[in-house]
Amino acid sequence: MLTGRKLALTLAFTVLVALALGVSCRGFFVQPTLTAIAISPPTPTITTGTSGNTQQFRAVGTYDDGSSGSTPVSWSSTDPTTIASITTSGLATALGVGTTTITATSIKLPSIAGTTTLNVVLGGVTSITVTPSSTTTQTNNTFELKAVDQNGDDISGSATWIFYVHLTTTPESGMVEGTADVNGQPFTVGTLTPTAAPVMLDAVATYTTNANGTVTSNKVSVNVTK
Repeated sequence: MLTGRKLALTLAFTVLVALALGVSCRGFFVQPTLTAIAISPPTPTITTGTSGNTQQFRAVGTYDDGSSGSTPVSWSSTDPTTIASITTSGLATALGVGTTTITATSIKLPSIAGTTTLNVVLGGVTSITVTPSSTTTQTNNTFELKAVDQNGDDISGSATWIFYVHLTTTPESGMVEGTADVNGQPFTVGTLTPTAAPVMLDAVATYTTNANGTVTSNKVSVNVTK
C-alpha cells in the first residue's frame, strides 16, 4: 500500500510523463497555422437596384492540422467604385453592371489570401427604349443603336438584340453584335440571311430579370442598302 509520500511522488511522475507526451506529440499545444483561405459563397451574382443588390461573404480558413473555421481577414474589391463595394465585415453592394474580384486577406498572415468573383447584372428593369428610331446603313458597315432603361441608364451591352425582317417574326441572322462602348451598341451588317439587301429590318432589345421577367423594347427601323 502506497504511503502518502510515495503517492505524491507517483502522481508527480505521472504528470511529468503526461506533459512530456503532450510536448512531443503537439509541441506543447501549439496553435495550428493558417495555410489557405476560401470565400463563401463562391462566384455569386447580385443585381443593381434596390433589391437583391447585396451579398454577405464569409472567409473560411484552413489550418495545417486539417481543421477549418472562421479567420480574421480584410476585404477588398478590384472595382470598389464602379462594380461593387465591400465593407470591413464582407458585405458587398452592387454599384454597376460587370464583374469584380473579391479578396479576403489574412490579418495575421497577409501573404495568405482567398479570392472569388462577384457578378453584377441589371436589376429592376421595367422598360427599355432604343434610339435612334431609324437608321440607314450598308452591308459590311458598322452602325450603333442605344438601349436605355426606365431610369435612362445605358443597358446596350447587357440587352439581347434581335433583328427581324420588317413587319414579320422572321429573325435576320446577318447582323453581328459588336462590343459595347459609351455611345451604345455597335453592330456590323454581314451576309444577310435569309434576305438580301436592300432590306428593312426591325431591331428589338430584350432583357430578362428575376423580378420582372423578360422586358422588350420598342422596335426601331434599320434600312440596309446594298
